[in-house]
Amino acid sequence: MGRKSLAAERKTDILNAFEQCILERGIEGTSFQHIAQVLGMDRKMVSHYFGNREALVDAMTQRIVGDFNARMNEATANLAPSMDVMELVDAFYDEQHCTEEIEILWAEILAYATRSEAVRGCLRQSYDKMLQSVGEAIKQEYPSAPTRQFQAAVYTVTILLDRASTFEWLGVKGSPIKDAKAAIKEVLRSLEGSIEEK
Repeated sequence: MGRKSLAAERKTDILNAFEQCILERGIEGTSFQHIAQVLGMDRKMVSHYFGNREALVDAMTQRIVGDFNARMNEATANLAPSMDVMELVDAFYDEQHCTEEIEILWAEILAYATRSEAVRGCLRQSYDKMLQSVGEAIKQEYPSAPTRQFQAAVYTVTILLDRASTFEWLGVKGSPIKDAKAAIKEVLRSLEGSIEEK
């Protein structure tokens, strides 16, 4: 019987160290040497498991976007027919997922996407999925909403969900998450009004 491969465990350790370095130095300021120092290993080991910087950043992107998608999936999975969109919003703004570390990692990946088509593609897929999930939740609650108002609501709610926690982290005046929730309620009220006008 062969020995169990440690590759998956080593890759996880390297990604954990890379994440720590990103939080301290940013993606651009982090080298394989920095990651190796955190782990107390030779820089060549990082190269062995990830080959080059692009592969390492792609793996980190997959991890960060995967966590974001899991968060959205968890929020929508619990959306029973009797639940409303605001319950989805509350689940999405769970304090466990609105942390400074998550905001920094997400901001770093977004910045890196300006130079990497692979990272842009991964983010695009994630946002497409988020738009779809929000659309399904709104359609469930407002099945008779006119198409134009429905599409505007989906886009508005998605943007508010995505950016409010960043505004909160940056210290934008007011209470961005609380204000975003109030704005989402107004958007949904406008859907009720457009249905009544039909």
